[in-house]
Amino acid sequence: MEPRRELRVGFIGAGRMASAVARAMLLAGSTVLQRPDALSLRDNPGGHGSRWHPKLVGIPAEATKRALRGSCPDRRHPAGQKRLLEFQRHLGSQAKAEPADRFHLANPREDGSPSRSGAPWPKTDYWRSDGEVQAVNILASAPTNRNLDKFQGFACRTTHRNLEVLEKCSFVFLATKPHILPEVLQEINPAVTTNHVLVSMAAGVPLRTLEEMLPEGTRVLRMMPNLPCEVRSGAVLLSRGSSVGEEEVSLLKTLLAPCGLCEEAPESYIDIHTALSGSGVAYVYMFAEALAEGAVKMGMPGPLANKIAAQTLLGAAKMLLETGDHPAVLRSAVCTPGGTTIHALHELEKGSLRATVMNAVEAATSRARELGNR
Repeated sequence: MEPRRELRVGFIGAGRMASAVARAMLLAGSTVLQRPDALSLRDNPGGHGSRWHPKLVGIPAEATKRALRGSCPDRRHPAGQKRLLEFQRHLGSQAKAEPADRFHLANPREDGSPSRSGAPWPKTDYWRSDGEVQAVNILASAPTNRNLDKFQGFACRTTHRNLEVLEKCSFVFLATKPHILPEVLQEINPAVTTNHVLVSMAAGVPLRTLEEMLPEGTRVLRMMPNLPCEVRSGAVLLSRGSSVGEEEVSLLKTLLAPCGLCEEAPESYIDIHTALSGSGVAYVYMFAEALAEGAVKMGMPGPLANKIAAQTLLGAAKMLLETGDHPAVLRSAVCTPGGTTIHALHELEKGSLRATVMNAVEAATSRARELGNR
């Protein structure tokens, strides 16, 4: 049997975007375990102290080399995702309820895993992620315990020392707010070596700035995800720095594949992507809300209208992706002479829908560029 890859992943910053990316990674390739005794602390060596806190991510150099071979397959098990989350929530609640001496790293079992006293694990089937990244292999750091609650269910290893992650890991994600990033870079600068690869998720901070604040020759990339990464339907754009080669880009794409669409592009596109896809989901939510409210105005119950509006957007997007047709072609296919659709489109044109949306993308792009020039 091929050995499982042991990739350690974490983030700087406890925002929802970081957790969305992490959640997608953890749900990649979930598999069911039928035997309740299959779960030992080999799967959770951090025991009760394991917590998710998106901070620094690390991938040991040896594991990085193994992961570069091949690509990440599309191993999706939608039916199991709910059960996985239920089990992960159980781990988080159990960790809060049990005293610190329930898990003992000082007294390992014969198989090398730490011993565990107290009640056994629940006698039920459960789902565990067997994808590129497992929760047990996530090493995260943060200065305080703030915002840790929402990550407890992932049962990941944590530390309050950023430098500890640099010492143990070679692949580091930086997911802090832009104004915090310079302080973090100054802190970790002495620990960065030629073995490290740094990936910034901070909006508006260009590669040039990152490379200037880190040792010469540091391998740096930028990536910009969007919120639907949380449901593995996101859009991620990445750009490489001057010292980054194909291997580093290949590994990053492999890690981000469970998030959804992942493309590499020149850095000049990053701010546009932020406006188009990062902020763009908010435009879509506003349109979905207006679409449903129109139906409510005409007499349809709100919950049903919201559900149908969401499915309408999902179906339209899927047709765009799967047919490859230009939006205008698909729009024309819906219109019939004198029908309902053309009358509705006339009203949207009178309201300057297209011009307004184009202006919104332009405004968001300009703002992203302003943040980068500070």
